[in-house]
Amino acid sequence: MGKRMGSLAAALIASASFAACAPAMKNTEDVALGNEQTMLVVQNYNWTDMTLYVLRDGTRARIGSVTGLGQGRFRLSDALVGGAGDIRILADPLGAGERFVSHPLTILPGQEIRLRLENNIALSSYSVW
Repeated sequence: MGKRMGSLAAALIASASFAACAPAMKNTEDVALGNEQTMLVVQNYNWTDMTLYVLRDGTRARIGSVTGLGQGRFRLSDALVGGAGDIRILADPLGAGERFVSHPLTILPGQEIRLRLENNIALSSYSVW
């Protein structure tokens, strides 16, 4: 009986682990109505406060700012990310000369951009989910 309880416990732990790793489901009503929100999530591991911009078609739109060693979450409007063309994310450190600019990104409504700003800003990275 002890062996069986151990197997049952292992199975329960494994199923809980798989459920925790599963991606969050999107609200099907939001998807059907086109109400998905595009988000920019920023983790700032730099000592300096950062001002964030979206660059698109030669224009620069300010998104917000993140304090040094802080984090932020920003909704990107459909006007910034919708339609044809790519965007870039610009992180401009307050009072510093070196900035971080992403490669061109093609973003679909409802996607999330995760930006990680390092203390050496040249080593910063991003991903699109």
